[in-house]
Amino acid sequence: MDYVATSLFLSSSYLGYFWLIVAVLFLFAEISTPGLFFFIAFAMGSSVAAVFAFLNFSFMTQCIVALVSSILFFGILRHYFSSKSKSEDAETNVDALKGQKGVVIKEIHPNSFGPSSLGRVKVGGEEWPAQVVDNVMLQKGTVVVVVQVQGNRLIVTKA
Repeated sequence: MDYVATSLFLSSSYLGYFWLIVAVLFLFAEISTPGLFFFIAFAMGSSVAAVFAFLNFSFMTQCIVALVSSILFFGILRHYFSSKSKSEDAETNVDALKGQKGVVIKEIHPNSFGPSSLGRVKVGGEEWPAQVVDNVMLQKGTVVVVVQVQGNRLIVTKA
């Protein structure tokens, strides 16, 4: 009796719905694991197997199609996402400030040391303490370029 039920299930059109349920389960697994993009390949492979099930291919063919298409989708997704994340040379945080232009909002005195000698520069909508590289006093409103970041202050020069 158990063999009859199994063979009836495998030979019927319900097998396509089985593959779609498996695909949905893999999608739920993908949603519950952030940042991996691993289970989505299996969901896509199961969806392709569902198409083969609805076209009345054998169960063995459906399994092979699910496995091969999952591997193909995994390779495609890996290639797509690894080529998008190759921007390891892109600078972030304060390192991204180098080379950006800003405007002096509090004059900067040259060759002065201490917190009172620091001027203030607005770069990208943020205010930063700043020192000048050149031996030049920079007035309020002067456009400057960030040369370097030292701690929490910017080293600037006149643009």
